[in-house]
Amino acid sequence: MSYSIIEQFTQAKTGNEVDNEDKIVITDYFVAVIDGMTPLNKSLYSGVSPAKLCTELLADCIRGFLSMVTCSEAVAQLTDYVKGYYEKNDILEEVYTFPHKRMGANIIIYSHKRQEIWFVGDCHCLIDSRHITNEKLVDTLLAAMRSSIIREYLLTCDILDLLNEDLSSNDLKPFLQQQYRYQNNQLSSPLSYTVIDGFPVITNMIKVVDVRNASEIVLASDGFLILKESLRESENALRHLLKNDPLCYQLIPTTKGLRKGNVSFDDRSYIKLIK
Repeated sequence: MSYSIIEQFTQAKTGNEVDNEDKIVITDYFVAVIDGMTPLNKSLYSGVSPAKLCTELLADCIRGFLSMVTCSEAVAQLTDYVKGYYEKNDILEEVYTFPHKRMGANIIIYSHKRQEIWFVGDCHCLIDSRHITNEKLVDTLLAAMRSSIIREYLLTCDILDLLNEDLSSNDLKPFLQQQYRYQNNQLSSPLSYTVIDGFPVITNMIKVVDVRNASEIVLASDGFLILKESLRESENALRHLLKNDPLCYQLIPTTKGLRKGNVSFDDRSYIKLIK
């Protein structure tokens, strides 16, 4: 290994590892954080979590990367790996027609040989304390919509009621389903976004960052709303947010909040390395 892992952590929002739809992958030449996306419709996957299935597929693909693979080559291989699952299970036409049935994942990859970080989707990182993200406009808009909806519900409900049952999720569901129309949609729209889902990515939405001069790198999924230079600081920042805004609609609005019995609002992963 040509780099050193200082800290790493991943946890499901439920606190039960079997539910974790995030994954960290470490090889001799690559470090990746994969954030699986749960589709609204899971009917094609025989009761298996499609988000977990997708992260496993992508992890297997990354383990087979050649050391000098380029970003575009890597993304093509990852895309083909997921597409291969659709073809093998005879669901390619179905997920093409109904994007909300696709499995998918956001992913961030550090390539040691190329000294680059590759973003496909909305994972984020720190490079020598400099925060870099790749947020989706559609998520920002839906989070703002949810924030307004939550405020309306709080006129007649209290926070504990909404922690037991987030009524906003039913209101957002049709909008979330429509969001998939913009996923890897090659038509020009500010709402289009790109992820790994077995279909061609939007190439100009892939972010590549040169890290030749960096000493410390942190990669994380967006389950860490605030990213700090240590895991402990990042965890403390998350605990502060969840204590003061458990519905996640005020301090940093998101498309979902903490549910009663869960340890966080989303699965989260963090890994720090030095070169």
